[in-house]
Amino acid sequence: MKYAVLALGIAAGLVGPADRASAQASTWDKIQSDKVIKVGVAQAEPWFFKDPATGQWTGIGPSYAAALAEAMGVKLELVEVTWGTAIAALQSSKIDLMPLLNITPKRALTVDYGNAPLAYSGLALLQRDGLEIKTWDQANDPNLTIAVPHGASEDQFVTTYLSKAKVLRFPSYAEQLTAFQNGNADAVLLYHPTLAVMHSRVGKGTITIPTPYHIDSSDVAVRREPDKTFRDFLSVADGYFYNTGKTQEWYEAFLKSRGMDPSGVPGIQREAWTSAK
Repeated sequence: MKYAVLALGIAAGLVGPADRASAQASTWDKIQSDKVIKVGVAQAEPWFFKDPATGQWTGIGPSYAAALAEAMGVKLELVEVTWGTAIAALQSSKIDLMPLLNITPKRALTVDYGNAPLAYSGLALLQRDGLEIKTWDQANDPNLTIAVPHGASEDQFVTTYLSKAKVLRFPSYAEQLTAFQNGNADAVLLYHPTLAVMHSRVGKGTITIPTPYHIDSSDVAVRREPDKTFRDFLSVADGYFYNTGKTQEWYEAFLKSRGMDPSGVPGIQREAWTSAK
């Protein structure tokens, strides 16, 4: 197994006899005992996608989960949750980890993060053909109409930084897309991986990540517990997957599976589109 050496090397440096004796009920011990790792999945392209015809999961999250299970030498069990129920699923041991969960201080009050993000998302615009908005100052224009998801972080952003623009707020991504398609909105504002999928459906416009960059990171969340072996293992393993380009490969593979050309879409490695470190 191609990731087995990675897991063995990391685990050897993290786990000692005293540690194992002191925390028999830890997540790490349970996974090793049961030989199963339970990973949360939530319907949200491109992170997770469940084919309604086959029930098969694809996307960055399932690809990551498969590689992680292979590295640990255990069986993978995917457990469907929602973004709203993922934290409760962790706390109740329904799942062992939730990948690609955005980092927020509120979530960090109740769960631990691996502190090695798998992906970075830039706040972006899907703008109509003919527009060439490259900065957020250019987007702060009373002649520009922008569609955003009502009450989400994107809504907060436009309220704070794009007060001059006309804003249309919608409860769903589909309604944002409709407003863009019928010309009621000049642009749609979302984080760029989601916009990439939307762009493939509408077939027009261009995606840009205006400057200054507003970046969000997607990490792996785990239960908070005294034994940090599992969390520390994920920190190293996830850093490996990101730094060797595996997460970007999984992203591109998913886009191709949905009929999209990855070369025309900003990547999820922020180094590819910004000099930010």
